[in-house]
Amino acid sequence: MVDPVTGQTVPLGHRGEVAVKGPTLMLGYLGVPLDETLDDEGFFRTGDGGWLDAEGRLFWEGRLNDIIKTGGANVSPLEIDAVLRDCPGVKIAQTVGVPDPLLGEIVVSCVVPLEGAALSADQIRSFARSRLASFKVPRTVLFFGNDELKTTGSSKIKTADLRKAVVSRLR
Repeated sequence: MVDPVTGQTVPLGHRGEVAVKGPTLMLGYLGVPLDETLDDEGFFRTGDGGWLDAEGRLFWEGRLNDIIKTGGANVSPLEIDAVLRDCPGVKIAQTVGVPDPLLGEIVVSCVVPLEGAALSADQIRSFARSRLASFKVPRTVLFFGNDELKTTGSSKIKTADLRKAVVSRLR
């Protein structure tokens, strides 16, 4: 694990960017010189965030460009979504960060309720508050219909499109 900005190794248990090296690692990208693919020590910087525990197990937290940076803290939308999916009445939860002049980004959770479920933003925030650190609790909860979420061919929600929709709704 390395600091995403400096490239310096971070201590075990600290979050950073996953960097890999080994004999089975790719030799580079087609048309891109190897010295532009690997760092000075031969590591490939994946763009993924995570941390290693004392046993050397990797805990992946998502793409670094998906990590929400709010008030100086890094927040994994995957962690929030896992909690919100356990909330009664929630069918789908997808969390994104949207620009905020004071905090850098704010945490916004987009929820598709189960059919017939009567959910409120306060209920969802209260549920999250009981299971997450305060800075991870969504500042805003927006509700969407199933048909409003654009997905990829592999049925993953297009977070860039969702982020644009959220920004538009919040205006």
